[in-house]
Amino acid sequence: MNDPSGAFSPFGIKTVGFTVHDLPPEARHLLQTRGTRRRYRRGEEVQRRGVVPAHASWLLSGRLHCMAAHPDGAELHGGWIMAQEIFGINNLMLNRSSRMTIRVDTPDCEVLHFPLEVLREMVMTLPEAGVGVAVGLSKRLRQQFDIIEVVGQRTLAGKLRSVLRWWSTHHGIPARDGSVELWVGQGDLATGVGASRQRVHEELKHLRQSGDIELAYRKVILYPRFFEHLDSPAAPD
Repeated sequence: MNDPSGAFSPFGIKTVGFTVHDLPPEARHLLQTRGTRRRYRRGEEVQRRGVVPAHASWLLSGRLHCMAAHPDGAELHGGWIMAQEIFGINNLMLNRSSRMTIRVDTPDCEVLHFPLEVLREMVMTLPEAGVGVAVGLSKRLRQQFDIIEVVGQRTLAGKLRSVLRWWSTHHGIPARDGSVELWVGQGDLATGVGASRQRVHEELKHLRQSGDIELAYRKVILYPRFFEHLDSPAAPD
């Protein structure tokens, strides 16, 4: 919340990802008592692409930055993991390597790691926790479809609109006038759509000129007009 980079909205932290609130209180208590806490500093890797994680994780504080990769090796910004989100469960349960490198995006963060045996104990002894894990993994699956939609757009304008819509749903802060504040830098948007910052800046200028958005320091304001264009059959790619 007090990150000097301005990456956080001053109005709070929002996510629609898999959080501990999808689990019953008994499950959260089990993870807290059986897990291992660790602190990380900005830029440190919490999870590495291509490596099978040794544990699943609960982000207690801070924010994490997720990076995937295009087939040509170029990095693709996959969004953020926000405080109270749980991640790494699918890789742990399937014994499959991660497709994301996850790094600390704030001055520091605290993560609670828990191994597979603790996850299994939680699900086997607490049926409601099993339902919560299913709900959480369904949320993660939805996020993967969002990424596919962004990558599948043919034009840069289409990719930019898709990633702005996706991130506004997951991390945006709604305002009373129907607009949405999205605290994201143009560099993040560039890696999110796989284009140069210059090209993304030009597309953002076009959206600003059309009255769809407004730009500020590490912030994009999406006006209701932006979402109306997305819903219109005549909206550009």
